[in-house]
Amino acid sequence: MNVKDTIISDAMSFLILKCEMKEIYQTDILKISPIWADDQYFEYSSIFEIKEYQLYLKSLTVAAAREYPMVNGVCPKPIYSEKGIDTMQYNNIMVPIKFTGAVIIGNIRIKNHGLEEEIPCYSYKVVRELIFQDGKLVTTIDHSKAMQRIRKNLDLGLRSLNKTRDIKCIRHFLKSSFVGDYEHPDKMSSISQKKKIRFHSYLQKIKSYYSRIKT
Repeated sequence: MNVKDTIISDAMSFLILKCEMKEIYQTDILKISPIWADDQYFEYSSIFEIKEYQLYLKSLTVAAAREYPMVNGVCPKPIYSEKGIDTMQYNNIMVPIKFTGAVIIGNIRIKNHGLEEEIPCYSYKVVRELIFQDGKLVTTIDHSKAMQRIRKNLDLGLRSLNKTRDIKCIRHFLKSSFVGDYEHPDKMSSISQKKKIRFHSYLQKIKSYYSRIKT
C-alpha cells in the first residue's frame, strides 16, 4: 500500500495503516498501466470512500502511465510534470471496488512511537479495523482503547521500545488484537472459495475478540 492512501469513513479522513493485500485494487481495472512492466516511475495514490457500506475509489493520483483514459466519465487533470513524466489526478470518479479483506485505518497521530522506520498504529488516537467482502463493509472494530493501552504502558515506562522482550510483547498483543493477517500481504488467494473460507475465519476471530473485551 502507498503510505499516502486514505479512506473516508463516517465523514472522517483516515490513513490506511495496514492492509492484508499489497493493493486494494489494481489500476489496470481502470485501463491504466505503466509504460513498461515494473516501471520504477509508475506510482499512484488513492482516496477511497465508504458510502452506504460500499467501498469506492473516490480519487486517484497517478504518474508515468501508458495513457490516461477517462474514468467514469472523468478526465484527469495534470498536477505535476518532471523530466517528461506527468502526474495526473482523477477526482470524484467513485468507482466501486470489489475488495475482500481487512484493513487498519488511523486518524489523529499523537506521537511517533516508532519501531525502526515504521509509524506503528498505536501512534494514532483513533484506530479502526475494517472487514470487507466483495467491496461491502461487513463490520468495523474500534481498536482505539487497545492502542491507548500500549501508549500508556510506554509513557509510564512499563514497556520500552529499547527492550527486545517488550517489543515482542507489543507485537504479540497487536497480532492477537487484530482480526486480519497483516504479516503476509497478498497471502490471500484470488480463488473465491478460499476467500469464503478466509471470510468465515474473520467472523470467528471477531466473535472471539468481542468475547475477550466483554470479560
